[in-house]
Amino acid sequence: MVNRELKGLLLRKLRITPQALSQRAQRIKALHGPMATEEAVYVIAHLNGIDISRILPIAIVDRIRSLVPRELPAPVTSPVKKSGRRIRPKRRENSYPLVEQATVDSSVLIGTETFPQMFVLENSIRKLIATKLSKTHGKDWWTEAVTRGIQESVQRTIDKEKRYPHRERRGLDPIFYSTFADLKEIILHNRSAFSEIILDFKWFEVQMDQVYMARNSLAHSTSITRDDRDRIRLFYRDWSRLLETAGY
Repeated sequence: MVNRELKGLLLRKLRITPQALSQRAQRIKALHGPMATEEAVYVIAHLNGIDISRILPIAIVDRIRSLVPRELPAPVTSPVKKSGRRIRPKRRENSYPLVEQATVDSSVLIGTETFPQMFVLENSIRKLIATKLSKTHGKDWWTEAVTRGIQESVQRTIDKEKRYPHRERRGLDPIFYSTFADLKEIILHNRSAFSEIILDFKWFEVQMDQVYMARNSLAHSTSITRDDRDRIRLFYRDWSRLLETAGY
């Protein structure tokens, strides 16, 4: 249930009805979910300058601050003639041959939000693996701590790319040639090295598997659902919290 004091402050500040506030909360959830309606209302309050820390418990405040979108798109409204009648917006033609405009619009969202999150998340996991395993196994951690199957698969990728010497290398270490699935297996194979960071390895395995499927859709430029975008966003956020809690 939404805090009554905060809700009252928000309704007075925005000068809207409870029904209008509920509609705004649903739009926030649709654009930046998943979150509860109560949380969406708190996000709206925070975005409108209300000091939620004065009213809500610190745990809820931290949660809301993590949900606050960096940028909120301006509401799309139709222009109004002087007579008061709204003008229907002109139908846009496809901006790329054989590709529907909805697909082009979706690509902008994916390219500005989902792909950067996936890129940062995956490289953060790579960096953590290299950091932790080099401490426990030294400079030869790749050959000592990584299973032979992954080593051979990565080596095949390296050898294949050597056929194209004009291309720059992905990186100096084999970890840069590993797949997202490889990263999961490396961590699960060396649980003791990551136990102070990942407290629930079953949770980690499930999250990695779900994001892996979403990542494949992203990598192959096929349709990616809102659920898949949410999975990437949530794991991106939760992984960051794990590392911050561990002091990284």
